[in-house]
Amino acid sequence: MSTGIGWQGFHHVALVTADLDATLRFYEDVLGMEAGEIMGRDARGGGARHCFIRPGGTESLGLHFFEAMEARPISDPSNMEDKFGLRRVGPHHIAFALPDEVAGTELRKRLERNGVEMTPIGEAGPIRNTLFLDNNGILLEAAWPKT
Repeated sequence: MSTGIGWQGFHHVALVTADLDATLRFYEDVLGMEAGEIMGRDARGGGARHCFIRPGGTESLGLHFFEAMEARPISDPSNMEDKFGLRRVGPHHIAFALPDEVAGTELRKRLERNGVEMTPIGEAGPIRNTLFLDNNGILLEAAWPKT
């Protein structure tokens, strides 16, 4: 049923990091995404440095990270179930689409080279995927179609 509003998907997802430079290094160098210009004060007078990170050739601006040096990770779990499980209320993870198994394998190699812990490749319906944490402890997923 149409609401008549005409939603066209996500424009961006806003997130907070304690270290914008480290976050940009992770998303650019480890994941190979494109970061935009680092901005300062916004039109509403906010003084935080912030930057958009575009995960590929999308229409959306992707992720919008704001730097707040006093920010702390949501949690610091020590086992895989706590890291990747469903134990907290709120956003669980951000999933990025990859085109195929080759890209999924290449990403896993990049994560391994950079010391990023990840789950084994899983299957959920028509996709294969892997989960991992970014430098802020945010749970990310890479998903690609089964071949």
